[in-house]
Amino acid sequence: MRRLKQVRRRPLKFRRSVVRDLRNRIRFALVGLLVLIGLHVVSMIAFEHLALGEAIWLTFTTITTTGYGDFSAKTGAGRASTIILIYLSGIFLLTQAGSAFFEFRILRRERKRRGEWRWNMRDHIVFVNAPADEPGDYLRRLLDQLHRSHANYAVVPSLILTEAFADGLPPDLEDDPLIVQLKGRFDDPAALEAAGVDHARVLVILAEHEGDRLSDSRTFDIIHRLRERGITARIVAECVDDLNRERLKRAGASAIVRPLRGYPEMIVRAIVAPGTEWVIERLFSSEGDECLRFDVTVRGLAWRAVVRAVLEANFGTPIGYADARGQPHSNPPPGSVVDAQAVFVLVDEVQTTTSEALQTLLDTIPPDGSPG
Repeated sequence: MRRLKQVRRRPLKFRRSVVRDLRNRIRFALVGLLVLIGLHVVSMIAFEHLALGEAIWLTFTTITTTGYGDFSAKTGAGRASTIILIYLSGIFLLTQAGSAFFEFRILRRERKRRGEWRWNMRDHIVFVNAPADEPGDYLRRLLDQLHRSHANYAVVPSLILTEAFADGLPPDLEDDPLIVQLKGRFDDPAALEAAGVDHARVLVILAEHEGDRLSDSRTFDIIHRLRERGITARIVAECVDDLNRERLKRAGASAIVRPLRGYPEMIVRAIVAPGTEWVIERLFSSEGDECLRFDVTVRGLAWRAVVRAVLEANFGTPIGYADARGQPHSNPPPGSVVDAQAVFVLVDEVQTTTSEALQTLLDTIPPDGSPG
């Protein structure tokens, strides 16, 4: 059991031993170079009787193998110092430092690509889990809509905490500088720490399988762990089974949404405009509000007059219309003059609006828009 636990958590240590070795190599080489440079400068002053600036110039042109020839060691002691301190030791250490530096850069790039880098992000969005089906396509559409939907989120970076992308982000996401991945599990405190959940602006918990009720248990566990850390940021959680909604809210979820993979806008609304996801979700439920089409004739009426009349009659809330050619219009300006063959109205389960009743009501509105 202990062995399995170590294997599972190994990626979350980010290969610290390799990084530590490279940093130690670079540190040792740089410190050694500084010591050798200092000794050679002192040697050139003592043996060649050069000024401080001339000794420094000679040392650096020698160790970089530039060799301008304007200054050089002429005494036996000076040349011996140059051979020992620069040719045999200094150039070797300089090569070692450069090699370790480039090796570190390559390792860092590879770790970032594979999701094994500690990003130290702040004020970002953390997505926990990824959908099992077409995760790259879904996240791409979700993040595109998020960046376009609100100016405050146009350049907010996002981190995806998941083990779904074993070889790094898929092509749909890898070229976006605002999206990074951290390979890890939600139940590993090290992964949560590395994801920067304590400094995130919003945390989004996605259901891996939109039809699997057991995913709600994992979501509950994630929410509980996050709130247990003292996190106060908003948590948007997907819930498969409506019976678990209250349970997830009591655990600390700020917003609950259904996992609608064909409509990522639901998650976006919950992030940028809290509460609107509930209004939109009711349109997808038979128990909530419905957007209905009523085939009526409207000629030359101001839209504000239509809306006022329908609201006052408690027939619902008009949100748009279809013009004489059948082209739909959503949320038209209040003063626009409407010629329509149908009106779209939001009605709830207790409103019994009919096309006939609505047509009768609209016929009572005079062309100037004043109440009939």
